[in-house]
Amino acid sequence: MEHTPSSVDQLIASGALDQARQVIREVTSQRVHAVGGHREWALLAEKVGLLGLAEREFNLALRDDPKDVEALRHLVDLAEEKGALERAINLLVRLFELLPEPSTALHLYELYLEIGAEPKAEALARQCKELGIPLPRKVELEEALPSVEPVIPPEADLVRFLSMFGGREDVFARQWFNPAKGEGGYAPVRQPLTPREIRAHLLGDVTVGVYPIRLDGTCLFAALDLDLQRSALEEARKSQSAARLIKEELQKVTASVRQVLEEQGLRPIVEDSGYKGRHFWFPLAAPEPAGTLVALGKAVLRLIQPLLGPHMTCEWFPKASKPGTKGLGNLIKLPLGLHRRTGRRSCFLDSEGKAIDRPFEFLRSHLLLGRQEIIAFLDRQRLEPPPEAESPAEAPPGEDESVAPQPLPPPPPWTAQDFEDAPVFKQLLEGCHVLRALVRQAIEERRLSYQQVIIIAHTFGYLPNGVVAANYLFDLVGHVPPHARLKSPLRGNPISCVKIRARIPEVTSRVPCNCIFPDVQDLYPTPLLHIRNANPSAAAPSALEEDLEHLVRKILVLQTRISTWKADLESLRRVVIARLKQEPQPYLTFADVDVRLEERDGVDSLVITPRERAS
Repeated sequence: MEHTPSSVDQLIASGALDQARQVIREVTSQRVHAVGGHREWALLAEKVGLLGLAEREFNLALRDDPKDVEALRHLVDLAEEKGALERAINLLVRLFELLPEPSTALHLYELYLEIGAEPKAEALARQCKELGIPLPRKVELEEALPSVEPVIPPEADLVRFLSMFGGREDVFARQWFNPAKGEGGYAPVRQPLTPREIRAHLLGDVTVGVYPIRLDGTCLFAALDLDLQRSALEEARKSQSAARLIKEELQKVTASVRQVLEEQGLRPIVEDSGYKGRHFWFPLAAPEPAGTLVALGKAVLRLIQPLLGPHMTCEWFPKASKPGTKGLGNLIKLPLGLHRRTGRRSCFLDSEGKAIDRPFEFLRSHLLLGRQEIIAFLDRQRLEPPPEAESPAEAPPGEDESVAPQPLPPPPPWTAQDFEDAPVFKQLLEGCHVLRALVRQAIEERRLSYQQVIIIAHTFGYLPNGVVAANYLFDLVGHVPPHARLKSPLRGNPISCVKIRARIPEVTSRVPCNCIFPDVQDLYPTPLLHIRNANPSAAAPSALEEDLEHLVRKILVLQTRISTWKADLESLRRVVIARLKQEPQPYLTFADVDVRLEERDGVDSLVITPRERAS
């Protein structure tokens, strides 16, 4: 029987993949020197996962027709799958010469930046401009903003200030303003920010801004910027009564936002920004991944949105989950500096909205925001209804006030326990240490980088219940962009092990990632080969379909975990008590907490007291 591309396609459609692979191998080996038809066989080979063979056939298609655009596009994808970025770039250059489209230009531009070839990227951008091909441009944060005496602290406080509000290590920015033209902005300074520059900032000699995301993708602080709209400022300039009302609105909103945030345990430092609004600073106890802070920001903005007046806008820093690959990203002016446009100095505000006279004494006593407090806040926000949701209307007097019992809420479609209960996921995570590490990181640390999100989507997306499993993790993390979430099961080829190692070396370098699949001939390595012989129908049912007993058992498992955490907590307490007994005095004082050992009824007790803020 002579096999044709259409007959092999029918085999694939019927599920006879092994037979289809065998036919493709036999036919293509016999027609290497034939002219024509190679692209069709390449597409079939790609469809069944024979990527090495597909690459050969696409190259043969280009041999026959050097202008075969479709073959070039597939070869670019295959080169990226193998991590051969230089080859992918060379192919894209050929493709762009044949078909100068914006999507091809953008793809080539991003790959240039990924390998550090910025001059080539800039040359491509100039070429696109000459050809009239649009490339996305970085949008700078607009700083169209239209006294307190400076306080210069000792060197130790300057260092503390830098550790609380520092940003990217290799660059900061200086604010400038041209009164003649009414123009202003920030100029990047390509050097580290030092205590000496901080001192000049506090004196008013310069005004410094920082880019919050550091080179390792973490931040030392988060910030909420609450501003009056430009239209409100213009209205205030025309009328004293309007100015008074707008000022009262700003003070009222500031007090309301502060109260709500403090009730949630977030403890902001509130600052008059020196121009048209307020900054709410959240210095952190330890550097946090920018992605975690983006999730925190979304929850904070959702919480305070109903409190904003008609003349107010707000934004959050950091705005992204990682440093910019080309630009530096958005910046924010450091506290306690002089605003170059207004000449006013920013200052910290107390709970009554008055300036704090001793800001560095205040900073020394301020409790820093810890990771557990961030996660606890995010968990509460996930469980609580949106603040704008209205409560059910009360029944009018005189009417029957009996209320029908409300239906029980449906169980969640996926839980953390399902990764251990669903046979397919259990087998996959037992085989792939990288995916297991990503799942654990999302559940326990509530963070995933953008590349990690892509890897989860392009593995779980091919599994039964994979859509709800992936989106469950994305909901925990909170900062996953909408386009990365899964809406339906994926088709085609899952992500390869080679590409996983290229995308997240920070994970694959610390967990085993060298799986070998000797029984799978010609198939490119991918984590899903760990479940190649698994029965998809054996996947755990969704929680909506589970019986009551299974749901109860899940609760028991989670309760056991809580008991384990409590045991760990008590173990740590005993260790600290033993260490304190060895100290000359049974107490210690740290920057933001007091610890002491007390004896109550003959039993040693550990007392940990966060230090109160200075009034």
